[in-house]
Amino acid sequence: MSDAEDGDVYVDNDKAVKQSNGSSKQDSETSENIDGGSLVGQTAEDEFPVSERRRWGLLGFSFITISLTAGLVYGWPALRRNVLLETDMSERTLGGIFTAGAWSNQGGRFLFGVGRDRFGTRSTTGVSLGGVVLGSIGVALCDGNSIVLGISIFAMGLGSGAQLCLQPVAGLFPTRSGTVLSSLSGAFQISGLVFLVLTSISDDRRYTFGAFSLLIFVLGIAACFILPRGSSFLPEGKASSNDDDAESVDSFAEDGSHPPVPAPFVTALDQMKSLEYVTLIAWFSVCVLPLQFYVGSIGFQLENRGDDDGFYTSLFSIIYAGAAILAPVGGNLSDRFGLGVTQGMATLLTAASFLLLGFNSISLQVHVVGLVCYSVGRLFIFGMYFSNIGKRFEYANFGTLAGFGLFIAAVVSLIQYPLIAVAADGHDQTVDWACAGALVLLLPYCAWLSRQERLSRYPTTSFASSIKSLRNSSSQRGGY
Repeated sequence: MSDAEDGDVYVDNDKAVKQSNGSSKQDSETSENIDGGSLVGQTAEDEFPVSERRRWGLLGFSFITISLTAGLVYGWPALRRNVLLETDMSERTLGGIFTAGAWSNQGGRFLFGVGRDRFGTRSTTGVSLGGVVLGSIGVALCDGNSIVLGISIFAMGLGSGAQLCLQPVAGLFPTRSGTVLSSLSGAFQISGLVFLVLTSISDDRRYTFGAFSLLIFVLGIAACFILPRGSSFLPEGKASSNDDDAESVDSFAEDGSHPPVPAPFVTALDQMKSLEYVTLIAWFSVCVLPLQFYVGSIGFQLENRGDDDGFYTSLFSIIYAGAAILAPVGGNLSDRFGLGVTQGMATLLTAASFLLLGFNSISLQVHVVGLVCYSVGRLFIFGMYFSNIGKRFEYANFGTLAGFGLFIAAVVSLIQYPLIAVAADGHDQTVDWACAGALVLLLPYCAWLSRQERLSRYPTTSFASSIKSLRNSSSQRGGY
């Protein structure tokens, strides 16, 4: 019998024949999970080593924690207006404060990702929640001091680490991992409503943010009893190992059914060298820069267009959080049509939001359409980023891979501050349309990714080998 080749993973069919008689029995015990090109055999959920009650309890706790802590800084437009009631900070200063919080929210997740993989979920999540507690106290007591406020917002941005620590809970739902990951990204956006709620209750931040810090402290105590000590949400000894996966390659059945198949890259470094990972980070980094600029500038841009009482600024926070209801839709789209298609849709929606924002002459009611496009587009971009890593690279190195990409995106997003300054000086239309153009240029990548999903269940080509092949191809064409 001839050898088989599947996605550059070598399979010895001679060995497979010996096990083909038992394939029917294995099929009854194994479910096939085909998620956007990633086909990974999983134990049926009804036979999962974690009870259904425990799985849903962990998911519920994760959703609540992320909803209260992970994306607080993106409620900045509401807090900005509250701060302006007691001080006359310039837009440049306010933009710098937001940039500090946005950077810690993005870049800090790399350290939390590594920490989660190394020190476990429970302790790393506790550190993240501790940052939120300290930051909340600082916002409550800053009294208009820009330095104290900047440090406090920076500390609150560390709450994003909780999201990175808790997202691998999706591994407890192997047949619905895309939907779970997208739902948790929706929880991230819900947290952007917290600042609006707190400032609406009272203009005195000492009471509202002080009480909020106490709530997060209680949440941190609960995490010590609920979350697992290790990096995996599976019980000790139940988490899949690379060695076990390697042995399962030989059980490829003759009838075409697929048992668990290992990704060809084993270490985090190997996965980082893959062409798909490099291009994913490039796409994500280019997307994050305009996404951050939008939140940092939307307050004064809407005011320049007639939002004198702040109604549409508050409406933005509500729409931003409300978009979370569509999070499962994004996950379902990626499960059905693939990551490339859904990432392309998210990119187009975000580009449309900037295109609309650039028109100064249209009414504020029309700008609401742009607010919706931005909120849904952002939700899908972050949801697909995490789903891409979970689906295409698995969860063994999830924290490191996701965190490193977020760190790179955070470094790139520092350009948001000069963009905010340029927009505040009256050139907001130019910046808005430049962002829209940059996003449109990303669409060919999405088409390429869709093709890669159809060709292989895992990324199989390293970035270095792709560059080498490209050079060889160019030299051959030059020789004709």
